[in-house]
Amino acid sequence: MNRIKTNPLSRILAAPRGRILAAVSSACLAAAFALPVYALSPNGEMGEPVRSIDSADEISDWSALDNQHVLINTTSQNTYLITLKHQCHGLTWAQNVTVSMSNNTIWAGFDAIKANGLQCPIQRISIMSAQELLELDR
Repeated sequence: MNRIKTNPLSRILAAPRGRILAAVSSACLAAAFALPVYALSPNGEMGEPVRSIDSADEISDWSALDNQHVLINTTSQNTYLITLKHQCHGLTWAQNVTVSMSNNTIWAGFDAIKANGLQCPIQRISIMSAQELLELDR
């Protein structure tokens, strides 16, 4: 397993000192800490599909878009969209994740991302163009 760098977008949320949060509905809590909405296609597919990420030791950063999609950046300036086979609950707030690999290569349909003890198989890997990354951020 290769340990991926801590997500810089993750943050620890704490209530102000001396204040007690008595009752907060789950809807209010979800609205207060909602993740940005990304413009994935309805089926979650973007980018040019590839079979694998070679030189996985070059992973420099990662960001969970939701519980089923992860962006991985490499030191060679490539960005990959990983689509997981199913929802990986807790992925969006995980501080660290691990990824399985074979011979320093991450394979779609074979390897998995592990977050908070839950192993989530990788269904699809796509390499993203600069234009697709701009569209994704809208």
